[in-house]
Amino acid sequence: MELSTLLEATVAFLLGYAAGSVPLGLLVAYLFAGIDIRRHGTGNVGASNVWRNVGLLPAAVVALGVFLQGLLPPLAARLLGAQEEVVAAAALGPVVGYGWSPFLGFRGGRGVGVSTGAAAALSPGGFLVLLAVYGLGRLADQMGLATVAGFALYAVYALWSAGWSATGLAALALLALVLLRRLEGVSEDLRHHPALPTLAGRLLLDRRPGQRLRGRNG
Repeated sequence: MELSTLLEATVAFLLGYAAGSVPLGLLVAYLFAGIDIRRHGTGNVGASNVWRNVGLLPAAVVALGVFLQGLLPPLAARLLGAQEEVVAAAALGPVVGYGWSPFLGFRGGRGVGVSTGAAAALSPGGFLVLLAVYGLGRLADQMGLATVAGFALYAVYALWSAGWSATGLAALALLALVLLRRLEGVSEDLRHHPALPTLAGRLLLDRRPGQRLRGRNG
């Protein structure tokens, strides 16, 4: 990678990080209900927790906003004619910013919505595969598992269509980031529960022993 491309990719990642780090769920819950959503329900700042504790309309605002947080930075980079590496960096930045926001003490939400937006800009064909798996997961009421399967198949599609390029590698990184966000606080669970079922429940179903981490929206 040339130095100029590396610099552009770094700037794109940082701008994407800044966009993704804005905690929309926290802001929307405060504006609509005057509450700190982190102190309600699961404590997550995502749309599902906002839905359960604030309402459907605020949750829809959060869901759309978070999707756009992931979509717009890489889409803008692509429309501006940026190289593939720059677009990939712009796609990963918002996901990292959402999951490790400086406004939330470098913590954040699960990152499914923002990752879905980034996926749409990075590989539109893979995005259709992802949506199809989401639909099946919704019908089976297994959105936790569908999310992992969807991003895994998304990565397979991206690698098949783009090879081991920046796009393919970024698709793999999206899957890794989605899984990594599910492991937040896992060390506490491992102190009291068997490792294999605990890790499997976290990674595959996004559940922890005795507590569901995410709600109906995923």
